[in-house]
Amino acid sequence: MATAVDVMRYIKSRLTPTGEVQLLKLVYYAQAWTVTWDGVPLFPERVEAWRMGPVVPAICRRTDGPDPTDGPDPEALTPAERANVDAVLEFYGRHPGSCLSEQSHQEQLWQEAWAGRVGDDWGSEEITHDSMREFYTIVGLEGNGPQRNPVHQKADSAEVLQVAAVNAERWRETLAILAP
Repeated sequence: MATAVDVMRYIKSRLTPTGEVQLLKLVYYAQAWTVTWDGVPLFPERVEAWRMGPVVPAICRRTDGPDPTDGPDPEALTPAERANVDAVLEFYGRHPGSCLSEQSHQEQLWQEAWAGRVGDDWGSEEITHDSMREFYTIVGLEGNGPQRNPVHQKADSAEVLQVAAVNAERWRETLAILAP
């Protein structure tokens, strides 16, 4: 599985970010839409609700200066994962970090995770994969998100089984009600 740093590196290989906030939001949206489309996370690191919006702490402040290890690793992301990130970049990549931060603040997902914070609290409430999937599924059904790019590849059977297992668990209660 790719890491958040791998996703950050891939994004930096595809566009020149206008700043740290933009890069942080693009990594977040790549995770959110991958979880929504595929039912599995793009990377294992947690996403937290911070004052500036959703943030992956594992990459925060890694983007301030050049890092010699930040070259893209073509093997870190699968073709399907790269296609997901590319779709996110096509939709969100032209917006500066301030715009993406403002947008994330308007989303119910961040507002619920941030609720109750006061003063200088930076927050650390996790934004879960399930909450991302629920929220962005609705956003996608309303036509307000990136369009998934089709990837013509033979799916790895282990990957297909993993996605099927995640979806089966997600729909377990509903399927139990519908079963004779």
